[in-house]
Amino acid sequence: MFLSRFPASAGGTRFAFRAMLKKTLIVVGMGCLPFVLAAPSLAQKAGGGGRAAKVGVATIKTEVLANLSDVQARIVAAPSDAVTATTNAIIELQDFRLGEMVKPGALIARQDRSKLVLKRTQVRTKLAEVRVLLADSEADIKSEKALLDVVRAQADLLAGKAGRARELVANNALPVDAAETALNASLTANSQVLSRESAIARKTAKMRITRDSVALLEAELAQLDNDIKATELRAPSAGQIVYLADYRRGYAREGEVVAKIMDLSRFEVEAEIPVTILPYLGQASAVKGRALDGTAVEVAFRVALPQQNLRTATRTIRFEPVNSLPKALRAANAVIVLQVPISSPAPQVIVPKDAVLPITGGHMVYVAEGDKAKRQIVQLGSAVKNGFIVLKGLSAGQKVVIRGNEQLSDGKTISVGDSGRGKSPDGKKWGGKKPENGKSGTPKAATGGVAN
Repeated sequence: MFLSRFPASAGGTRFAFRAMLKKTLIVVGMGCLPFVLAAPSLAQKAGGGGRAAKVGVATIKTEVLANLSDVQARIVAAPSDAVTATTNAIIELQDFRLGEMVKPGALIARQDRSKLVLKRTQVRTKLAEVRVLLADSEADIKSEKALLDVVRAQADLLAGKAGRARELVANNALPVDAAETALNASLTANSQVLSRESAIARKTAKMRITRDSVALLEAELAQLDNDIKATELRAPSAGQIVYLADYRRGYAREGEVVAKIMDLSRFEVEAEIPVTILPYLGQASAVKGRALDGTAVEVAFRVALPQQNLRTATRTIRFEPVNSLPKALRAANAVIVLQVPISSPAPQVIVPKDAVLPITGGHMVYVAEGDKAKRQIVQLGSAVKNGFIVLKGLSAGQKVVIRGNEQLSDGKTISVGDSGRGKSPDGKKWGGKKPENGKSGTPKAATGGVAN
């Protein structure tokens, strides 16, 4: 059938060749037609055809929970401990670098103590001199007291003579002049007693002043000993060096900060909370949060600071970590997202995390209606322990696909099998076995946790 006569001319040969090629293509196309018609049937058999997809389902339930909203907070470090110069002197820093960890009592720097040592020597010399003066005063007062006893005895003796002289004068047995002389001697002795007593009082007061001088010099000497010891600047607590003077050896005045040490175990979380939800915050025993890398954190309400932003109607709230913060968050101004309650606890519809699939502009689930999978758009609230709060799109009692939903389509025939084992929002098993590869489409957290 491919034979035909070619005309002798060049044009006839060209037309004959085209006719032969056309006939050949028609024959080849007719031969391939059966394979083309059979291709959809083969593809359907290869992909399972109309067989039902085996899935696992879970029943939507409700839990009494407070609705939550994400609030950005920051880590606030406790005031750092400063290492300051104790005197005006040359200072030499030890071999520490910024950011290193130190233990309590670690030697940070050492100041020149030569002036303090010289002053201590002077005070010691002065103290020794005052102690000698004190001893001399005590001995002088002791002598004065002994002389006072003698003068008092002499005054008593002369007073007796004067009395007897008065009696003899009264009996005309002694001249009046003699009695007057005896009385004058008695008065002179009494005057000496008073003079001795006054001298003892003055010397006693001076001795007390000398004793006070001794006590003062001893206190000054003790203070100098402490100042000399304090020239070794040591870390008051354990922590990280967050500031260090920019010299190895230099001059520092008294009170200048040489280093700052931050205690990495003393951090708080600060957030600006709307005043309208402060009552709900006070009802919560703890608030959950997460770092930017997803690290979970739990904090407790500590205090509401007397600072209010009138423009945003928020108050500054301080939280304290329930447990130690992760190392990644032990830094001032580190960002953390808190899930604060914005309502009182109420029944909330919870969807398992495994049922949620992300799509453009939101999330969806497959609802099991009989033996069909129905595509359902949902609006999610905050993430909870075993799923997400559903604000719109689902109701309690509906069944959603939690296993095998990656390859489903709207209206796909399904068969509920043993592949749907997981946990319900109340902690019970859904029933079935979870695949090893998991599900890559499950979102980490939902957005938009406030219902309009």
